[in-house]
Amino acid sequence: MSDVIEMAASRRREIFAAVSSADGPEDAVGAVASLLSVSADEARQVLKAPLEAFTGSATGAPSGDVGQGFALRPFTESEDHTALYHSRSSDETSATGGAWDREKTEQELRDGLDRIEAESAMWFVAVDTARDALVGLVFGEQIEDGDVDVAIWIRPEERKKGYGMASLKESRRELAAFFPGKHVIVRAPLPGSR
Repeated sequence: MSDVIEMAASRRREIFAAVSSADGPEDAVGAVASLLSVSADEARQVLKAPLEAFTGSATGAPSGDVGQGFALRPFTESEDHTALYHSRSSDETSATGGAWDREKTEQELRDGLDRIEAESAMWFVAVDTARDALVGLVFGEQIEDGDVDVAIWIRPEERKKGYGMASLKESRRELAAFFPGKHVIVRAPLPGSR
């Protein structure tokens, strides 16, 4: 592993935060370059590194033992999955800012299911299989340039247990298979954005 990737791995939380709040790929390059005091080419090297380069170290590893007790399952119109989507829509810390009413939530859900049907989106439910508990949602949405935006939402009571990192790792693999050759861009949406 190159020195710049090792340096980025040691500061992975800062790197993930910088990339999540970036406004597009070039902004992400600039943010990483500034954060690590490296050239734009070295920052691009960091952004192209596999996620495993950032998750292998024990330092700052997610708390909890997610490991084999975790899975991503495709989102369906089931009662449980729909209820989870409604929970996300009313969560003030989610991309909705908790401002979506039932009508807006239902419309967004229908639109999302249409995008899934059209194969321009892939949604998942994060599941703690040991408890058979639905702990969050992952939204993979193809954007105008063909890249895939990823947003992850974990139930507030299930946060800080490693589910977000596990969702990120698994969704990256799933979305790379579903959208071959596309960049997967992870975002931390601001409340009120989609």
